[in-house]
Amino acid sequence: MDFGIYSNKELVLGDVVVKVGDLQRRLHDANLLDLSEICAGTFCEQTQTAVKKFQRQRGLHVSGICDNATWLTLVEASFALGDRLIYLTSPLQQGDDVASLQYLLSLAGFDCGRVDGFFGQVTARGLGDFQRNYGLVADGICGPLTRQALNRAVRHSGSGPGFGVVKQRHTATSYNGNLSEFRVVLGQFGSIDILTKELFDRLRAQDTEVAVIIDGDAHRHAAFSNDFNADLYIGVAQRETEICELAYYHTEGFHSVTGHVFATLAAEQIKLSAPWFAPTVNGMRLQVLRETKMPAVLCGLGPIKRVFPHCAVIADDLVNAMAIWVRTTSTKFSE
Repeated sequence: MDFGIYSNKELVLGDVVVKVGDLQRRLHDANLLDLSEICAGTFCEQTQTAVKKFQRQRGLHVSGICDNATWLTLVEASFALGDRLIYLTSPLQQGDDVASLQYLLSLAGFDCGRVDGFFGQVTARGLGDFQRNYGLVADGICGPLTRQALNRAVRHSGSGPGFGVVKQRHTATSYNGNLSEFRVVLGQFGSIDILTKELFDRLRAQDTEVAVIIDGDAHRHAAFSNDFNADLYIGVAQRETEICELAYYHTEGFHSVTGHVFATLAAEQIKLSAPWFAPTVNGMRLQVLRETKMPAVLCGLGPIKRVFPHCAVIADDLVNAMAIWVRTTSTKFSE
């Protein structure tokens, strides 16, 4: 488990212990909690409500539980553009300030990859290109002069989709439908082993290259998929509530166009064969969707007793959706 409360005062997030008072202060800084109206340092009902509001705002699973993903997102939310110099480091700088920089670069017409809040090589190149084009020192550091130039550039760029979204729509090449050239990672969270096996068997029957990861850590799923150089990530996650949700990556200023298309096709296929599941498609900022470099969709299904009798049908639907997606959607590129 990556979450727990000791004496209602501390959260246990993996190897890190976070004081509830620190959580409350960050929620207060996000304008979600009034510290004067609560017992500071105690995980109370108002704190749980504020956590739910934050999770809903940030495209996370709304549970009211401050898990590791929620805490890390809260930490990133504490950085606003201008709070610090932004440049390439190891480990990478990450935060809302980086996401804001990526969004502005994209609006100004510069390729910084996806808006994911990680300042990596692609964003560094995009920043350097912007600096050179605007007569600045191309040092790859976002400081006051670069921010001022970016704000001026964006004022004249309009409010349409940024460079990253346009690039997805217009510059990718399509696969020819030969699934033997296609690489898929199946990621499993929870105990949906039968569905994972059904999916694996169907994909291998079409000569698709498939790798499987069963792990509770979303970061390891993303790293495994990136190392495998997958063309598509399909995650299946066990949920306790009655749900059939297909999630793709979405944040302010960016969404995965191809991920959205696959999620929509999958929902349509499930609705045709098993309408009682009432599948929904949602853009979210979940860690595995954010960190994977390829189009990715996470299928949240539950409860287990409702899903198990229909695993074969759901597997058929997901594979059929992928076959349509490969034939009709531009996919052969890194997002």
